[in-house]
Amino acid sequence: MWFKNLQLFQFLEPFDLSAEELAEQLRHQAFEPCRGIDAVSMGWVPPTGNEEAPLVHAANGFMMLCLKVEEKIIPGTVVRQMVDEKVQEIEDKQGRKVRKKEKETLREDIYHNLITRAFTKSSLQYAYIDPKEGWLILNVGSHSKAEEFTGFLRKTIGSLKIQLPEVQSVSLLLTDWLKTNTYPADYVIADSCVIQDTKEAGTIRCAKQNLLSGDIQSLLDEGREVIQLALSWTSQISFVIREDFSIKSLKFLEIVQDQAKDVYTETAEAKFDADFTIMTETIRHLVKSLMSIFGKTGGKAEAKQHEAQEMAE
Repeated sequence: MWFKNLQLFQFLEPFDLSAEELAEQLRHQAFEPCRGIDAVSMGWVPPTGNEEAPLVHAANGFMMLCLKVEEKIIPGTVVRQMVDEKVQEIEDKQGRKVRKKEKETLREDIYHNLITRAFTKSSLQYAYIDPKEGWLILNVGSHSKAEEFTGFLRKTIGSLKIQLPEVQSVSLLLTDWLKTNTYPADYVIADSCVIQDTKEAGTIRCAKQNLLSGDIQSLLDEGREVIQLALSWTSQISFVIREDFSIKSLKFLEIVQDQAKDVYTETAEAKFDADFTIMTETIRHLVKSLMSIFGKTGGKAEAKQHEAQEMAE
């Protein structure tokens, strides 16, 4: 349940559905397995994994959702091979060339025949809503998955007015942090980053290195930019922030894990509830901190603070 990625969306207007009202709407799009020739099926499932639990897990003002996606596995190489074999058979028996339109019909027939017998794979996409702060936060690793989730949620509830957070150039700020060794006190720069050559579009991946070393500084002095940087925040969370303001490789550190272990619970549901509360509260404070630095409004204060530090030096 602990999130490993963060894709952030801001609500453009207050999210005023209660957990019960939201669960009722999700119920109309509850998950059902693929049927017949359906290649993909998606729908909502209880976030706790208990089939009898509500489709919305609510705690401490936060609401968690879980989207299940089931896909039938039909390798394209298998379809192409079967089409080629059928085409060869027709040409050998009938002594004629199979034209493009006929090949497409053969491909569709073979695909439909295979899909009824195909194996399936499924995945779970978790997200939660923070109505108080106006955030929809997804635990997904790509923009395509984020679009899949938000699109289906919008279809389910009829309207979903959200936007990506408005931030400054993340790469410029990260580059400045490394070049000047000046960054917010709540953060620690870790030992990995990705640097991009802005002229040639090539990338350099640095891992397990001192990012403030002369070698790294030389790369930055040549005009390259940091597009991904590993950080830790207040000894609670380590993560990688990317130029698009998405968060990857999120890990809750010992302080947070000990807090979760210290909570005594008697059931799996109660444990899930406790962990969810701790996780969401921690992420709420992290997001506030990040927005105060990278947000277009908060970033101005950060820039002024940096200028003041330079003048003092």
